[in-house]
Amino acid sequence: MLEPIPLRQRIAAATVIVEARVAATRSQDEGPHIITLNELEVYKVFRGTLPAGNVTLVTAGGTVGLRREEVTNSPQLAVGQQAVFLLEPDPRQPGRYRLYAGPQGLISYDLNTATAAEPFARYASIENDLYPALEAQTGHTFRPVQPNASLQARLKRAARPGAAPLISGLSPTTITAGTTSVLTISGSGFGATQGTGTVGFRNSDNGGQSFVSPLATDYLSWSDTEIKVRVPSYTIGNAGAAGSGAVLVTNGTAESALSADNVTIDYALINLSHQTSATTPLNSYRVALVGRDGQGGYTLQYNERFAANTAAKESFERALLTWRNGVGANRRMAATNNSINANARDNVNIVSFDDAGELAAGVLGITYSYYVGCSTNGGGINWVLVETDYLYDEERNWQFTAANPAGGQFDFETVALHEQGHGIQLGHIIKPGAVMHFAIAPNTKNRVLSVASDVAGGNAETDFSLSAVRCNNAAYARLAPVPLPVTLVSFGAEAGPTGVQLRWRTSVELNSRFFAVEAADDPAATTWTELTQVPAAGNSTTAHDYTYLDARPLAGLRYYRLRQQDLDGTEHYSAVVTVAPGASAALVAYPNPFTGELQVQLPAAAAATLRLLDLTGRSVYSAAVPAAQTFRTLTPTDLRPGVYLLEWRSGNLVQRLRVVKQ
Repeated sequence: MLEPIPLRQRIAAATVIVEARVAATRSQDEGPHIITLNELEVYKVFRGTLPAGNVTLVTAGGTVGLRREEVTNSPQLAVGQQAVFLLEPDPRQPGRYRLYAGPQGLISYDLNTATAAEPFARYASIENDLYPALEAQTGHTFRPVQPNASLQARLKRAARPGAAPLISGLSPTTITAGTTSVLTISGSGFGATQGTGTVGFRNSDNGGQSFVSPLATDYLSWSDTEIKVRVPSYTIGNAGAAGSGAVLVTNGTAESALSADNVTIDYALINLSHQTSATTPLNSYRVALVGRDGQGGYTLQYNERFAANTAAKESFERALLTWRNGVGANRRMAATNNSINANARDNVNIVSFDDAGELAAGVLGITYSYYVGCSTNGGGINWVLVETDYLYDEERNWQFTAANPAGGQFDFETVALHEQGHGIQLGHIIKPGAVMHFAIAPNTKNRVLSVASDVAGGNAETDFSLSAVRCNNAAYARLAPVPLPVTLVSFGAEAGPTGVQLRWRTSVELNSRFFAVEAADDPAATTWTELTQVPAAGNSTTAHDYTYLDARPLAGLRYYRLRQQDLDGTEHYSAVVTVAPGASAALVAYPNPFTGELQVQLPAAAAATLRLLDLTGRSVYSAAVPAAQTFRTLTPTDLRPGVYLLEWRSGNLVQRLRVVKQ
């Protein structure tokens, strides 16, 4: 997570400031870490003196063979990318440079729109806004080194009347990134073929200040009136995941248009890229969590320095418990490791404070993720997460306790929750105040997972990991998610003449105290109203049914969720259900998991369609349901074991339920 650093401070601290193009990139294995060397072709110098040789910028992470390392908040650069680079000498790479303030040391150019952006600011014109801002702080004009032909050509190009595209619609308007979900863009003037045309999504790594574009393989179709594209989390140059906001379409003749409507991206799952040969296209791949510790997950260890701070440990473990209870994340703490105090690729998941100057200015914490790829029986590449390291700024003014941050403090539990989300393979989203938003302000906190984004994203990653093809290696055993204390079989709401009837069923309960029924009129609400508390069964291995009637009048959509509390005070949240006037009861399926037949209780006696969807959203089974039928037995044959969504659809009414085929 980032803290803003003023441009004035960054310019004063940077040794060399240049406008440049990335001419070449090369990743290399340094032993503890993989780094990437970026050769810069310099056009202008705003401050400092260029070295006699090449200007080489070192960034953290990269790919060597089938090993990959990702470091949050470390910019990844693509050949051809242009930017203003605020550089300082890299103390670990003599003669080379690193970005001052990490991602805030990179002011990226968008040549389609002739704009520039950094994590907390956008410049509407490179020539008229960015250059004057830099010159005002340095006190002099830039020194030209060589012409920037591509930028000058863009600045001189005049818009052609009537040539710009027009976007008339986006479908769906709520979607996810990195899950192969497809966005359809309707309009005109896109061009009969794609050519050099692109789709731009708001960049979640900087709050939407710039746009990021999908890989070539993510474009499914392109015509003058319609574009179908996968919503990416791995984008060109690994510049950031697609985030919520307006969508930019640039056609093959370089005219651009911005959509009037926004797309909402609830969550993004981290993807990796790989190119099998120089002649094959670059593709993105999802990552599977695996069982690395002999217990179906990952065991973390504090290094000696972190372990000495009891309050920091307690805060980190509260965040760990939140993810464990929220999505069944299989991660646990082991004893302090006094022999390993550095972050490195060593099969030890270390939690530590920064004592080696690894964190750039303005960076509160980072997550190192280490991956291994493999090919199974000559097929595609499968990637697994083998290790994570967590590193935090020890000198920050932290609030480690459960009290609210104040007096300029940053909330450590919030930052730990965010970085642990990266460990679960969640990327950034654009939603200020949310757990996975890229930045946080002092004196603020968010220690609660969002059902729609954090919980849904964590569950999606877990579901994928349970069904993904893994590397054929005993060290990468299949993930075993932690069972939640209560197994909730079903939860639904039905509008009736006397109010909204809520029903839920459990199959197993362990140390369960009560269920609190909560309601809201806004699905994005940060505060929910508690309606009642229903005593739970405590400990039981038999099915239990619960009901509650909300007698309040129902004028429009209303949202409900269950908050279940254990005997030790730990709380868990259900998925959110929606009810509207005249809505039906809940969709129920059993047994779940199932092997052959799946019994389905239908939510309404209306003509409908039942489908089973795999985790990519592809329909693998479909059956028509005639009107007046309230029960149906499904017998899907040739269905592989895994996690599926059971979907009931009747007109505009849709209900979905997760089921597992054994």
